[in-house]
Amino acid sequence: MSSEEIGLGALFRRALEAASKVLDLPTLEEKTQTIILSALTDLRAVASRINTLGLFSPNERLDELSTRNIVYILVPYVIGDVQLRVRAVEPDERLESLRSATIALSSFVRLLDDYEVISPDDKKLHASAPPNDPAKRRQMKIDQYKAEKAIKSRVEALRNRRRQSSSVEASNDYELIADLLSNQNLDEGEDEEEVRELFRTVLRMFWTQAIGHLANVEREVEVLRSAPPKRDQNTTQQTDSASRARTDESWRLDRPLGGESLLDQSGRPLRSFTILPSSAGERARLQAEVFRPDHRLPTMTIDEYLEEEKKRGNFISGGGEASFNAPTNKELLQEAAEMDGTMDGEENSEQKRREEEEWALYTEAHPKGMGNTLNRG
Repeated sequence: MSSEEIGLGALFRRALEAASKVLDLPTLEEKTQTIILSALTDLRAVASRINTLGLFSPNERLDELSTRNIVYILVPYVIGDVQLRVRAVEPDERLESLRSATIALSSFVRLLDDYEVISPDDKKLHASAPPNDPAKRRQMKIDQYKAEKAIKSRVEALRNRRRQSSSVEASNDYELIADLLSNQNLDEGEDEEEVRELFRTVLRMFWTQAIGHLANVEREVEVLRSAPPKRDQNTTQQTDSASRARTDESWRLDRPLGGESLLDQSGRPLRSFTILPSSAGERARLQAEVFRPDHRLPTMTIDEYLEEEKKRGNFISGGGEASFNAPTNKELLQEAAEMDGTMDGEENSEQKRREEEEWALYTEAHPKGMGNTLNRG
């Protein structure tokens, strides 16, 4: 039956049943992909009908929306979630599929923002950028997990209060949405506010999952765009063939001397031979390296080596006979102090006097023999 011949709810339910069926099948098989594409076709038909009917408007609040129409807010989320399961062989195909899924999931998140379903605390916890501190990032993940678990527990508690859904156990998200779609009408005596609370909690739960999908898609897109481009197979084969040809041409056997063959008919060598590059310059270089000493020859003289080491700063200057004959600091000070009648001479004399006084005080406080007191009897 074509999508034009069935109602909006039945078409949405058929798409949910097909999407639920592929969860138990291998994703890459052709049969599974056929079911996924069929579910996407029905879901896009549902979305087109919703736009035609004008079920949702950014000018209204969630309280003004009919209870039976709230479940159709989940259509773009289901489209994005199913789109992520489409098989893609090439990176470009996968990028296009991720782009379609991002558009659907972002439309769902934006629709919930228009209806003010998500509280500021939930947005701060799930939609804010992760901190750079590993400890804070780990704590943020723990808080997100606890919040998601609390929302799921709240959904199950609200579903169990309804008589129609108390005996239905949803094994996946698609079955949960299908159950809400089948039981969206109120029973006699049922509180409508509890039903709307159930729908609001379900929307919050799928909002957190959509935020997680968008983050995963962003990381996958970054990996795909940073991957090296795929080389053309024909071009690769031609390049490899040319490289092998150049390698074969650069190596050859020595020409046989005296016209004798190197190999017999079976391919076994008849005498020793050498394989060398065909380049004459390379051949001459290899021959020149044969008759030479087996040890490394020097490349510079001793004087050149010492000059190079001196430039590198590996020599300590000073010392020797010149250093021995040079006057000491005390002698220089004595000579400068003898410059009578000048200001420098007076300063040097005063400095010499202070040093002698300090030395006298030191020798008085440290008599000779006071240093070594451990070996005394």
